[in-house]
Amino acid sequence: MCLPDTVPQSQSTTQNPSQSRNNSIDPTKRPASTTTMTSATSPTRSSFLLLRPVYSVAQVSTQILTGTVLSLVFFVFATYFPFFLAPQAAEGTYHFASYDYKDDLSHFDNTIWTWGTDYGLALAMGLLIWSFPKTVLRINGHSSTKATKTTTTISHVHVRRSQGMLLCYLLSVLAGGLAHQFYTTLESRAHWSFRFLWTICVGTVTAAPAFMGSVGTEMIHVDWETRLGNGPTMKSSSWLSFVKWDAQGAILLPRIPGWIWATYAIVSTSIVAWGGMSYQRPACDIFMAGITQTPSTAYLMVIFAYGLPRHNISNWTRVLGAVGFIWNAALLPSYPLLVQYTDLSLGAVNTILHCWLLMAWSTQGLCLRQMALAVEEYENNQQSKNNTKKE
Repeated sequence: MCLPDTVPQSQSTTQNPSQSRNNSIDPTKRPASTTTMTSATSPTRSSFLLLRPVYSVAQVSTQILTGTVLSLVFFVFATYFPFFLAPQAAEGTYHFASYDYKDDLSHFDNTIWTWGTDYGLALAMGLLIWSFPKTVLRINGHSSTKATKTTTTISHVHVRRSQGMLLCYLLSVLAGGLAHQFYTTLESRAHWSFRFLWTICVGTVTAAPAFMGSVGTEMIHVDWETRLGNGPTMKSSSWLSFVKWDAQGAILLPRIPGWIWATYAIVSTSIVAWGGMSYQRPACDIFMAGITQTPSTAYLMVIFAYGLPRHNISNWTRVLGAVGFIWNAALLPSYPLLVQYTDLSLGAVNTILHCWLLMAWSTQGLCLRQMALAVEEYENNQQSKNNTKKE
């Protein structure tokens, strides 16, 4: 603990007037305890100020390293996992390409059934983004510094990051629709513009966990705030505060720092741009990228089950959220099975999968919207209580 640099008020009031005048004239006659305290605390304070940025850099570096390792682990996991689910179907479907497509192996549907449903999905995601509550920034004045500081409410952050996740979905299907509609030959798909467009299509899927995971982090922020109250410990993201307990001794859900989610998404998206998730059937890229959403999906599902117990969130909303996020998992084994063991055309297969995505993504968006409304309601109630106390 850092001690004050000045003498406490209680010490100065014990001196008589003559002693105070002598001290003001001759500093050598000040009490020895004062000099000792000042000289003893100055090095401690200086050491703390010097080590604080070093600690922050080490903390962020640890989080970046964690996100990088986690991304590489799930990249390897995504490469082999489909072959465990349906080995024979996967062997006939997943052929690595790295954007070098072969005429006898590459399959890419260009019918309206594929790109038309892509555009329909993009429209649905746009409507969901628009339906979220319109939150605003709150500006707080600090009289001690005569400065004004702009702070964001939890509901504002929750809404923006939820919209960011849905925007990733929108950009993915929009880019996919353009690619399916206009790149109709193998030669056109060898052009750099297709690689750029398809990297957006797949890369936004791997970027979505950054928003998805940070939404969960903000929910835990609210959870800690309601159980522990406002304070530095609640807002700290160090590994020492990774897990907390409430006053009753019940363990709280862990708050995963945002740097982990950001690094995880950046590394995964870089692998996509490099070609590490590119297959002869470009649709396979999407399913590989979808596997990288596993950590953030699991994090949110746990929060839906146990988080925010004091907020006005119905059990139906919690079940809806858990189902919506787990629905995506069914697409991974479905694609190779439908391609290898049915007579359906690629357009029909893609239409079925897009309809499934519409249900899953819409459910996710509606659940996050209800969560945002519940958090906003709680914040408004707290603001009203604070205003009442001031009056």
